[in-house]
Amino acid sequence: MRFKKVLAAALACAMVVSTAVTSSAASLYPGTPDEDMVTIDMRAEPPELNSLLTTDVASGNILRMTMAGLTKLDENDIPQPDLAESWDVSEDGTTYTLHLREDGKWSNGEPVTANDFVYAWHMISKPETASAYGFIVYQNIKNGQAVFDGTMDESEMGVKAIDDYTLEVQFENPIPYALHLFSFASFYPLNQKAYEEIGADKYAKEADSIVTNGAYKIAEWVHDDHVTLEKNEEYYGAADISIPKVKYLMMKDTNARMNAFKAGQLDCFNLSGEQIEQFANEGFETKAYVDNGNWYFQYNTKVKGLDNAKIRQALGMAIDLQSLCDNVRKDGSLPATGIVPTGINGAENKLYSEARGNLVTYDAEQAKALFEEGLAEAGMTADEFKISLITDDTTQAQKESAFYQEQWKQALGITVDISPMPFKARLQAMTDGDFDIVFAGWAPDYNDAMTYLDMFTTENGNNYGKYSSEEYDKLIADAMKEVDPVKRQDMLIQAETLLVSTDAPVFPLYFSAVSYAVSDKLQGMTRTGFQEFDFQDGATIAK
Repeated sequence: MRFKKVLAAALACAMVVSTAVTSSAASLYPGTPDEDMVTIDMRAEPPELNSLLTTDVASGNILRMTMAGLTKLDENDIPQPDLAESWDVSEDGTTYTLHLREDGKWSNGEPVTANDFVYAWHMISKPETASAYGFIVYQNIKNGQAVFDGTMDESEMGVKAIDDYTLEVQFENPIPYALHLFSFASFYPLNQKAYEEIGADKYAKEADSIVTNGAYKIAEWVHDDHVTLEKNEEYYGAADISIPKVKYLMMKDTNARMNAFKAGQLDCFNLSGEQIEQFANEGFETKAYVDNGNWYFQYNTKVKGLDNAKIRQALGMAIDLQSLCDNVRKDGSLPATGIVPTGINGAENKLYSEARGNLVTYDAEQAKALFEEGLAEAGMTADEFKISLITDDTTQAQKESAFYQEQWKQALGITVDISPMPFKARLQAMTDGDFDIVFAGWAPDYNDAMTYLDMFTTENGNNYGKYSSEEYDKLIADAMKEVDPVKRQDMLIQAETLLVSTDAPVFPLYFSAVSYAVSDKLQGMTRTGFQEFDFQDGATIAK
């Protein structure tokens, strides 16, 4: 939520790098004074902590710390046993029999059983749940789509509690990343008693309206300000959790973050390009990691003008992405070459992007020609083409938006209005289809190109721009069923080419790198492309 990443066994080598510094500078910022708590800037309010509904990184950060699933990712993003102590896989790769540990416990005192997974997966597969991410469960689990469509009863779905601590999962097709999927929020269990007593409309809206089973509990949630987690002493792995409390702040301004860090009010925050340079001049060590995130424009294909592929192509082709990365972001981000970032695994032990190549072109003259052709096809003039770009209200997002605005003015002769919004409001506008163009980002759910491409199928809940292509849908559906990895990859590349180059309902901007400052106090925190913050892999407070 980027750069070349080697395969899983060596992933750690690529995940974390740091700028060269002198060790004597380490005492510049010793961190917050609390002896039993670290304070992290998360930047945004978590919009949805109900695991049935959540789609965003901020919420995922909290849920990862407070919920235990079947598997969990280690510091190298390799799936490890969590509530599932072991598993057996059928010869055809479609059926997993998972053996659960018997000491998992919910925060309401009930044991975690196989039935909690069955209940959760049935619930996320109900149309009335309205889960934007439900597809990742019901489209993969045997008969799940039919259950969602109402043509089969949920009892026929391929998830079954053999007994309290044995779960059988049948997939429609072999899934090479199944163990990674099991660690994802949409596959978390759900305590039926709590969910029904609290009510779906109120569940997970406040600290006391969610029941968890993970390493931490939610002790306090002051909306749009902070969330504080406390170690769960009844968690089966509590002995391995060293940090008693974690406080997440929601700071929007980059300068405020820097000031808070220097004042000893923050132990970690993400850096802008200018801040990286400032710390380098001070001789203070900063760190960075690749996160496989992509940032892109999503066009509302139902808006007049933006319903024309040539106009959409022109809007993207008019932007100099190299200049964007070098002169605006200045943080190591790379110009996008497609929707799927360069660090995602592909067939034959190679990276997917090596087979795909570059699908993104910058050509201001060609953009102008395409724009004029598109306007003629749409029966519009440039003066009639009035659109706006929705973006986050952070300092960096607005700086980038000003760059896009100027690029469009220079290349196409149009003025695009900028509409900054709080993160939660932006998500709501996307959900409501109330936008022309939205500046959006996507963090991968698992290490495969499908995590970026399936969300643009016609019926997918994340297809906010309402792109619809029978050809695209068929390529994705066929790829989901294809066992041969090379043939499957070819289908995905054909689909991505349609998405980026031909129909262009989205325009990829950059693959982001995350640079951050961390105080001397906080040691051993995991930060990767699949775990923005994790304190369960040996993180400690320095004494």
